[in-house]
Amino acid sequence: MNRRLRLNNMYCLALVFVLFLGASFYILYSSINDTHHSWIAYTQKEVERSEHLGNAIISFGYGGFIHDFKNAVIRRDFAYLQKVEPKIDEGLHSLELYLKLAPEHAQEVSNIRSVIREYRAKIPELKRLVSNSASVTAIDQVVKVDDTKAIESFRVILSSYRDKPMKIIEGAQAGYGVVVNRLLVILGVLLLIGVTLFSFIVSVNNKLISKLKDLELIFSCAPNAIFTANESGVITSANTATMKLFGFSENAINNINVDDLVPSTVKEKHRQMRNEFQTSDRAQPMSQRNRTFYGKKLNGDIFPANISIATHALGGEKHSIVIINDLSEEVQYKYEARTDPLTGLANRRTINDQLDQALARFKRQNTPLSVCLFDIDYFKAVNDKYGHLVGDEILQKVAEILTLHMRQTDFLGRWGGEEFVVILEDTHKQGAVKFAEKVRSEIKQRSQHADFPTAITVSVGIALCNESDNADSLFASADAAMYESKEKGRDRVSVNQG
Repeated sequence: MNRRLRLNNMYCLALVFVLFLGASFYILYSSINDTHHSWIAYTQKEVERSEHLGNAIISFGYGGFIHDFKNAVIRRDFAYLQKVEPKIDEGLHSLELYLKLAPEHAQEVSNIRSVIREYRAKIPELKRLVSNSASVTAIDQVVKVDDTKAIESFRVILSSYRDKPMKIIEGAQAGYGVVVNRLLVILGVLLLIGVTLFSFIVSVNNKLISKLKDLELIFSCAPNAIFTANESGVITSANTATMKLFGFSENAINNINVDDLVPSTVKEKHRQMRNEFQTSDRAQPMSQRNRTFYGKKLNGDIFPANISIATHALGGEKHSIVIINDLSEEVQYKYEARTDPLTGLANRRTINDQLDQALARFKRQNTPLSVCLFDIDYFKAVNDKYGHLVGDEILQKVAEILTLHMRQTDFLGRWGGEEFVVILEDTHKQGAVKFAEKVRSEIKQRSQHADFPTAITVSVGIALCNESDNADSLFASADAAMYESKEKGRDRVSVNQG
């Protein structure tokens, strides 16, 4: 009887252990699963919020409806106005979607909407003023909108996101701590029930190792440079992309300070910024308006970059995680998009932008403005006789001579083919003619010597800007003057005073 009772007690105790073990695993599984789903839901919500907010900012900011609205004012061009209202609708729609996910920003969204609607209300008046050929100043006085309230509201919204990454990390760490504690309880139970569940422990351990390996591979294979640094700025770990970007090997880790990876001119400022970041736990990009950050490779090469830093405390010591995106290719693409590849001069797009800016300064400051158009005489015949390689060499030689005569305030570009444009700000007729004649004469003289493949001449047209000119009319005047030089026998300078 007692023996059977003891046996039953053992069975009951075993059953309790098994039930406890099952319940513990269920609680652990539920905790992990709930945490997983809650973080997925949270992340999805934050991604949607960020996407809607980003779309709203794009429709509002540079390249958005305000950009087109102001271009319509400056250039008095209906084509820009056709883009404004669709972008306004897109921006309002994005704000509506964002507000559904972020009702706490109702006041800021309301402020932004009021500014957008004020822009929309100004469109009919802007169309009327453009149709009546009103001046840019007159149009701007009537349709000008104060963006301050919207900009401040965007700043408030964006500021609310500043600490979110670290809150996510802290929440994940807290959840991880709960999971670890529960796992320890289960491991204690596993020791009591014996070897029968040992295989399960091994399985769980293997899964954890697999996850850590995945994270290690992600860190190692990430296309961006990622590294960690201690409180003194010494690099403690780095992925392959970091070592390749800065040019050091794995053996050099723990011997390189992040302050040595920036240009020497900003080294002290970088150290101050790094110390500032370490005063609190946060994660955000290093940024400054109208500034590009630069990194320095160990061989001394400087490159533009985006830099993001997250700091955290471990064992009373601050640690940083740094992500660097090399912008060299992006900057090169932008340069190539605005540069003539043969001569290295500005291309037509850049010339147009520069001419618009020069006209704006001319009308604002009332200083003289001249435009010179240089055209190589009989260039097609040169190409036909000597080939395009010779033609290309002549274009490069002419570009070199023009560059030598540029003042710091002058602007030179290749308009296309054999035509070059020079924008001379704060230059009267006498100065423009003197410049054009000097260049024309030097091209003629130098081309008759060995450094040119064949002798050439150029015809030059000069346009003097007046109040009624725009970019098209000013260039047309220079073009007409250049053709006047052609008709009068070439190798000469003509002036069109409008």
